[in-house]
Amino acid sequence: MDTAIIRRYLQPSPTLRWHPWAPLFFALLLLAFVFYLGAQWGFSAGNRLAGEMMVTLPAGDIFFRAEEARIAPARAMIRDAQKLDAVVRAFIARQRNAPGVLRQWSDRAQSVIFFRGHDLAGPPREYVVKLAESRLSEYSAANPRWQATSALCSEAQPPRLVNVIEEYRGVAADYSQLLGRTIRAEDLAPAVPGGQCVF
Repeated sequence: MDTAIIRRYLQPSPTLRWHPWAPLFFALLLLAFVFYLGAQWGFSAGNRLAGEMMVTLPAGDIFFRAEEARIAPARAMIRDAQKLDAVVRAFIARQRNAPGVLRQWSDRAQSVIFFRGHDLAGPPREYVVKLAESRLSEYSAANPRWQATSALCSEAQPPRLVNVIEEYRGVAADYSQLLGRTIRAEDLAPAVPGGQCVF
């Protein structure tokens, strides 16, 4: 194709008031505007749903926790402890698998665009350490209330031999790494006599 024809096409016609590319430019501008409005509408609906969930979910959680504490107090206490364990284990897993530079940039961009700058890298170390210390003082052998977990074997009936101490070896290793001191699996595991449930 002759370059003179292309140049002539790109030049505004003396008889037209608009440049030939103006409709395409305005179509793209309209598309961006519609996309922006759709995104805002979606974010607004998501925020409304999240607000409803923030009201409903805690109430349901309180109800189910109260029911579980009434029916199976050992399991209820262990489940609370496991929630704290999950935060510690996720933190240590993130430390082991540090994201690359591209993932870090992606996380920063997502946090700015979608979450108003909130960090996506998880809670800070100080917060996780506080949770870990709380777990060790409130939900472990160091607290007399933890003796209630000795009834675990009578509440749960899995058809197998359960070594509760072995199930907490990895958890204890993560606590030890986080806190910089040795945490034994026996300190975190339910206070089951002999460390095993036999069925």
